[in-house]
Amino acid sequence: MSSRRALLSLVATASLVVVSAEVLSRTGHDAVVLSIGKEQWTSSQFQQVMDGTPPQIKAAAVDDPAAFAKKFSEMHLLAGLAASRHLENDPDVRSKIEWLRQGVLANAARDELYRTAQVGDDEAKRYYDAHAGDFVDYTLQHLVIRYHGSEIPLRQGQKDLSEAEARAQSEELRRQLRAGQDFSKLIEQRTDDLSSKADDGVLPETASRHLLPEIALGIAALKEDEISQPIRTGFGYHLVRVVKRTQNTFEDAKPHIVILLKDADVDRQIEALKQDHPTRFDASLLSRRD
Repeated sequence: MSSRRALLSLVATASLVVVSAEVLSRTGHDAVVLSIGKEQWTSSQFQQVMDGTPPQIKAAAVDDPAAFAKKFSEMHLLAGLAASRHLENDPDVRSKIEWLRQGVLANAARDELYRTAQVGDDEAKRYYDAHAGDFVDYTLQHLVIRYHGSEIPLRQGQKDLSEAEARAQSEELRRQLRAGQDFSKLIEQRTDDLSSKADDGVLPETASRHLLPEIALGIAALKEDEISQPIRTGFGYHLVRVVKRTQNTFEDAKPHIVILLKDADVDRQIEALKQDHPTRFDASLLSRRD
């Protein structure tokens, strides 16, 4: 029997029960929501299957469990066919399985290190006091003058300014602002950031730690309604006005700090593990494949 006919035979004999979100959320009796041949999965068991998938697959499974059940059924049938033919003994298949096994275990180990990492209130408060500037929420308005090679594309008919020319224009615009020129009017006339131009150059509220480092540094000392010196980034030279500045309290910042410190602790433990088990690799000895 051909592989295709064998698969069709398996599918034909499988009884696939369509899963609904209502059944999965049912409380009390743990109903059978999926059966493939003589195998059955209850609601809680099927939920475990979904929970064990990568995040993007899990999200799709939650949105449409019936579609996920059909895909899972096909995969389960094919895996059974492979097992019946002992394909796990094929060197190439065995190598791929081992790679996946190590990946799953490595992720589990990292998750366990994160789960067991401890961050005390005193440690978190010390971090907050030393990095309070990272926990400021900003609403910013900006004007950008691009330069040659920047990430903002050159518009048709626009002069391709050098960095020196872009900076000089930014400095001149800042002088106009200090003399009373309206910032919104200059943005309408001169900004090269078309994505924010429609919003009068105003950017969504953003935590300082998520700003471009150059912008965060350039506005750190500014008060509300003050305008920065020209700030160079990969997009161009920015003039930035602080529309709103909100300093987060320690209690507000604490959940973010705990995540940062736990991540740092995990990184330290992994680095220590690597130091205890030095890795050496000589690419010159690697067998070449044409």
